[in-house]
Amino acid sequence: MGAIAKNNGTLFDGSRVCLAPMAGYTDAPFRLLCFEFGADFAYTGMVSADGLVRGGDRTRRLLGRFTGEGPVGIQLFGSDPGIMADAARLAEEENPAFIDLNFGCSVRKVIRKNGGAALMRDLDLMGRICSRVVEAVTLPVTAKIRSGWSRVEENYMEAGRVLEEAGAAAVTLHPRFRTQGFSGTADWGHIAALGDSLSIPVIGNGDVNDADDYDRLIRTARCRIVMIGRGAFGRPWIFRDITNRIEGAARAGVGAEKRIAILERHIRMAVDWKGERPGVLEMRKHYRWYFRGIPGMKAFRRRLTTASSFTGVMRICQELREENNRKWKKLA
Repeated sequence: MGAIAKNNGTLFDGSRVCLAPMAGYTDAPFRLLCFEFGADFAYTGMVSADGLVRGGDRTRRLLGRFTGEGPVGIQLFGSDPGIMADAARLAEEENPAFIDLNFGCSVRKVIRKNGGAALMRDLDLMGRICSRVVEAVTLPVTAKIRSGWSRVEENYMEAGRVLEEAGAAAVTLHPRFRTQGFSGTADWGHIAALGDSLSIPVIGNGDVNDADDYDRLIRTARCRIVMIGRGAFGRPWIFRDITNRIEGAARAGVGAEKRIAILERHIRMAVDWKGERPGVLEMRKHYRWYFRGIPGMKAFRRRLTTASSFTGVMRICQELREENNRKWKKLA
């Protein structure tokens, strides 16, 4: 007989859209922005179970949250059931909403440690990890998987059943194979098939970049909760757009002034959270997403990614606002 899922009905049954766990991106400042625009819940980036159990300060900092954030789950990765259980106990001390297990990461350095999507090739071990973590904590435990290792090793249906039997409260499916990485197209039909076969919630993920994509995924995959990943980079207001679509409200545009103000808020929060220099450096990877698809932004983006002080980046943002208002209107 399998473990009993510790399902948080209020969270998983009442939610519609959440922010995906993405290493290096879903830190406290970015999560708070997404919550402010309507994300129902979110995740930390991947946290190494080994690093957490060893007491690494850098790993522990990944668990922190900003005042004002909504429900956040801590995502763990690793391959040893005992260490994963110990890490989950430590993570529970931070009072997250749930614990999530990463069985879908395709990054080589994670795979080499038999973590992430490598567990799609060892469903027995996947099940034992999930069972041990469920037994170790009082929180709901969820898991994120892919469609399989490769097209000839498609096993998401089996993985979903293993996790349900092990006591998972919900499963997220990113319907690509490990061999695809983020290339190709997500097969939303896999989400529908898995949802039809399980009694626990299946969260759909992959290729949702706007409210239209959300509608198509809901119709195709027949899931109640959608996870937004890269579609939120530089566009945290995607959650408001989706909520407005769900509620039948008009889409609220994000013009130049608002977009720059959101970017400036993101910069301020990053500096508040990490300190001036680390915060400014961390923000560099976000600029290309805020300005993607907008012609004429290359020079400003280059200046932002080479600026090394808070005062410097804020001055450049002000120049961007003035230039845009006077001449371009390209951010409207």
